[in-house]
Amino acid sequence: MCYDLSEPDVNEEQCSGLYYSDDTLKQLDGYAYAENCREVNNTPKRCNVDCGLGQECQVIDGEEMCVCSEESCFSTDSSSSKYNQQPLCASNNMTFSSQCLMEAWKCMKQQSGLYKKYDGECQKDCRNVKCPRETVCLLVKNTGEPFCYPKKHCNPTKDPEPVCGTNGITYDNICSMRLSPDAEGRTPELAHKGPCESKCRANLCQSNERCVYSLQSLPVCIRCQYPPRFFAHSGECSQNIQTCGDDGHLYKNYCALLRGQCEKNRYIHIIDYNTCPNNMNTMRKIFFRNKINYINRFPNFRMK
Repeated sequence: MCYDLSEPDVNEEQCSGLYYSDDTLKQLDGYAYAENCREVNNTPKRCNVDCGLGQECQVIDGEEMCVCSEESCFSTDSSSSKYNQQPLCASNNMTFSSQCLMEAWKCMKQQSGLYKKYDGECQKDCRNVKCPRETVCLLVKNTGEPFCYPKKHCNPTKDPEPVCGTNGITYDNICSMRLSPDAEGRTPELAHKGPCESKCRANLCQSNERCVYSLQSLPVCIRCQYPPRFFAHSGECSQNIQTCGDDGHLYKNYCALLRGQCEKNRYIHIIDYNTCPNNMNTMRKIFFRNKINYINRFPNFRMK
């Protein structure tokens, strides 16, 4: 006897009871029965509710519920499996083979803030990152991670005045500087407002800034006064990704490098993340390359 049959002539997928049979049910002494009874698979049955990417609807204790499910990304009868089947890099720097799998992982781990940074596998820098139109690949200053920055987020009309970058180049405005990365996605920082100058002077920096020199002896305005909670609770300091400065020191994180600038009274340029060159030759090459570029632009300038 097939007990708990949901309806006559149902298949396994449709059956909500314990057993099913494809045979026609027959009546015997007031009871329905069928031959070739088979147990229903123990996996919960899907229902018809659209739960979105990375989830599926299942009947649990008689109720339709949306549950996290990587299987929904591969099921032939699921719309999730047909959506955006290409690898992507998520904001946690994990590569997922599809957006559906990212959404399933996000659901299971309860990581509501997870989002797609860019298509393709996660990269160390911007050289192999293909950003959508109207975005530009930049490296996050405190982590060195590439991300696609929307150009519209930088409004040149808010700061239309020329500025000097830490690379010794004068830009029309701060947006022009921020949206001019090199091949790896590195952008210069703001050295000071106005055209580039060769030395520190009064009023070159803001009242809460200190004028120091970079390795190339260029004046840079740095900040050394922060709110008490900045180093303990700011987003810049929350990522303990080691940062290598052009002073040859590997700092605990970006904020430790900021402290180092104030302690050493000089601007420290970020060379790399999580590692420093084995010797100083690499940094010397960078120094002399920048020196030559600067002298070519300012023939009357002499390095200190």
